[in-house]
Amino acid sequence: MIPAADQDLRSPSQAQTIGMWLFLLTLAILFAAGMLGYGVVRLTSPAIPDNFHLHLPQALWLSTILVLAASYTAHRAVVSIIHNKPAISQRWMGVTTALALGFLLVQTPSMLLLLADHAKLLSAGMPLYGLVFSLVLVHAAHVFGGFIALVITWRHALAGQYTNQNYGGVYCSALYWHFLDVIWLAMFGTMSFLG
Repeated sequence: MIPAADQDLRSPSQAQTIGMWLFLLTLAILFAAGMLGYGVVRLTSPAIPDNFHLHLPQALWLSTILVLAASYTAHRAVVSIIHNKPAISQRWMGVTTALALGFLLVQTPSMLLLLADHAKLLSAGMPLYGLVFSLVLVHAAHVFGGFIALVITWRHALAGQYTNQNYGGVYCSALYWHFLDVIWLAMFGTMSFLG
């Protein structure tokens, strides 16, 4: 437990934290609008038969595991730097970066399968897979941005730029990954449930 007197010194600046939360709020609105659109199209479109079931690529389950694991390892990086263990934090940041890359590598063929399914069903007048592809692509684009941020944060960590008194980059990277985790679970869960 961090003593109350030291806690202010060890946390990211208030402006940095507020800025990150505002950024995440805007992204949450973007994804909520996309999921609302998906729900409306899926449940009300006359082009989609009642007995239709969306077939998501099985590799998306692996993506789910990878994004959950990256969120966990990002959290461990923050905990390690707070407890003044920069070398351990650096390792956790490296693992998080590798998991993020793994997520992107698994998502790419899955998105190509969704695009192929979209092309098949579009000729029948059903654009649902195109919408699913678009939502997954938007999420993957944010993961790619997060991956770039992780690489930069990890490089800074390896250069010794983070301490238990200055770890805003590690904290914000972890917060972003927790957000991506929640968004992916909401998207994947909704698409799996509504089919």
